[in-house]
Formats: sequence, C-alpha cells, structure tokens
Amino acid sequence: MTTVTFLGASGGTGTTTLAALSLHLLISHGVRLPTVIAEDSAAFDRRFGLALPPAPASAHQLIDGGRYDERKAASALTNGYLVLVGAQSTHGVNALHERVTDVTARFGLGAEPRTLPVITSAFGRRRSSSHDVPVQMRLPYDSALAAGGPLSAAMPHLSARARAALAQRWTRWVLETFALR
Repeated sequence: MTTVTFLGASGGTGTTTLAALSLHLLISHGVRLPTVIAEDSAAFDRRFGLALPPAPASAHQLIDGGRYDERKAASALTNGYLVLVGAQSTHGVNALHERVTDVTARFGLGAEPRTLPVITSAFGRRRSSSHDVPVQMRLPYDSALAAGGPLSAAMPHLSARARAALAQRWTRWVLETFALR
C-alpha cells in the first residue's frame, strides 16, 4: 500500500490544488486511482472538478490532509510519504522551513527521503525569504491554477512553465509512487 499525504505548511498554500492536480496526472496517464481521503471533501471535489470514476477499492491512498500538525505528519510518515506545501512568499517559505525542521527533529533523518517539500506560487512573483528550503518542485504562478475553479477546466490551459515544472519532477514522482508499488 502506498499513501501520499499532502499537508500545507500554513493555510492557503495550494495543498488541495496540488493533491487534485496529482490525481488528474494519474488519470491522464491511465494509472489506477488511489482512494482519495480529504479533510474537506467538498472543497477537494470542487477543486478536482470531475466526478471520480467508479473504481475497485485501491490499497493506495491520496490524502488531502489540510494544514500541518504533528499527528498528521506522524501518520503520513508511518504510512508513506508526506508532501509539505508552502506558498512562495516570505511567510510561506519560512513556514515550510519550520515544518521541514519539525519533521526532522521529531522523526529523525530517516523521514527526509519520505518528506517532499513543494513551493507553489499563487500570486505571481517570487519573494525572498531568510530560508532556502530544498524542494521537490517549485510550481510557478499560472493564472489557470490561480483562478481557484475546477482543475478539470484549468488543465487544458496550463502555461508552458507550469507544464514544464510538473513534467520535470512531479509527474514522474507521482506516477512512480502510485503505479509501481
């Protein structure tokens, strides 16, 4: 069983967007879908934008867990991978750094390979931060994603930069994580 839990380093970081986007990537590549568990299932469904196709129960799970807390992080790391999502702002990067530091302090260096920090840009410009967090991916600003509507409508309109960021590392990781386990 593979479990991937998405937690926001703070509120409004794009956690639900990245979780729903990951599910769209799995669908577009014909991968058997994981069971989706969302802290706010109505918000996830609105953001995802499609009715999930009926599928046999999967041992894999994709969890949109909301905002970070130590219990959620412990469960994520016990069961699989933790994706920490931070906004590309001074506060967002600092919050992401604090969460990554907390994970390492609580769960040791063994948690690092299963913890994937991601930075999302919701407002278009990169802001400086006092911390440089090594990240799995930086998702650049994209007006199609920033609009906040259903991703099913946004996917065909993603910018070349957003598509490149997804293709370079994220799509491969999501496919390998769910398809080959």
